[in-house]
Amino acid sequence: MNKKFLLIFVLFLVKKASIAQTISLEEACVMATNNNFNIQAAQNNAHIAKANNFLGNTGKLPRINLVINDNYQIFGINQVLASGQEINRNGATSNALNATLRADWQLFNGFRIPATQERLILQEINGQLALKAQKQMIIASVIIAYTDIVRQKQNLKVLKSSLDVSEKRMEIIKKRMEAGTANQTDLYLAELDINTQKQALANQYLGIKQATVNLNLLIGKRAEENTEVLDNISFEENINIEQLRNSLSNNPQLEIAKNNLQANKNIEKEIHSQRLPTFNLNAGYSYNRNNSTAGFLLLNQNYGAFVGFNFTLPLYNGSVNSRQFEIAKLQTKTQEIELQRLKQELDGELERQWQAYLLAKEQLQAEEKNAKVAQEYLVLMQKRFELGQSNIIEIREAQRVLESTEGRRSQAIFNLKVAETQVLLVAGKLSGY
Repeated sequence: MNKKFLLIFVLFLVKKASIAQTISLEEACVMATNNNFNIQAAQNNAHIAKANNFLGNTGKLPRINLVINDNYQIFGINQVLASGQEINRNGATSNALNATLRADWQLFNGFRIPATQERLILQEINGQLALKAQKQMIIASVIIAYTDIVRQKQNLKVLKSSLDVSEKRMEIIKKRMEAGTANQTDLYLAELDINTQKQALANQYLGIKQATVNLNLLIGKRAEENTEVLDNISFEENINIEQLRNSLSNNPQLEIAKNNLQANKNIEKEIHSQRLPTFNLNAGYSYNRNNSTAGFLLLNQNYGAFVGFNFTLPLYNGSVNSRQFEIAKLQTKTQEIELQRLKQELDGELERQWQAYLLAKEQLQAEEKNAKVAQEYLVLMQKRFELGQSNIIEIREAQRVLESTEGRRSQAIFNLKVAETQVLLVAGKLSGY
């Protein structure tokens, strides 16, 4: 009884595992942002940038050190004192113990501290922006992969519907042959059409499986898992080119480039600070003990607190700082050029994607009308064929027209969704999922 129950339970699990999970586009995007490896790597980089941004890394906080030295020595001694006394001894020992608790605080270093602090803040912000950019790129890839599966499934429906028409046509031809009103040629053509359409169906199933693998990899699922998508694809309403142009500054890549420019300016300040004086305050407590088994001084011990300061004014170091400062200024100029180049490139890319979006929108409207006409045309030809008013060539042509039109329609839906995704991605507005 237990074995039977176990077998039933295992079969239940196998059946449950084979059932495909149906997910919406929004769910797929959420799964990708949580599970995608590229996003996880970007998150780690953002955490690293955040961890590097702390006061201790700017030099603003004091440095406190405890240093202990203990030296033990075995030596020979040969001394002649002023009194005439001689000391000759081998194997004498001495021990020197030094301990210091010291705090050093740099109060001024040529304004290097605030420049470094601002640069670390910008690096942390860029880490988050890089994560945002990675998420948007992955979301765009998920949308395209998801829509591709929908397109493939729509093509599958068209092929199945066309196969049904061919099979019904085969039945009609067989009945006509029995009645002596059809010939063997029509039967051969019908069989060829059915076999061809079955092969097309097999290829279409393969296309769906491969597209599903692509989606699974993006959302962090195993490649072999069954994943079903919803057939409907929604589009953004009221996309306005002026609003997109205004929001172009939200593109993470552009924001990163702006922050990199400012970070380079801070590097200039950090290098320039090396020309300015530095002022350090130090304080602490020291303990020193020296004892020896032979010699003039057998024990010397001192301890106590101390406080002091250090002032350094750099005068000349071979023009190293000047050369570094010139290089930093050139790097800042390069970053300014890169920022302008990126702005120009994004402006051009937005315009290209907007034109592609408008064309895809027009094409979808036209293909929707064509598909409706092609469907009505096939229905009419089916009725005429059933009534014997049209031949097999005419209905085959109607099927071909419908398959071609529906294929263009599903491709137009895919193209519009891709164009919409790309134009929102460039404008930095692909964060709604």
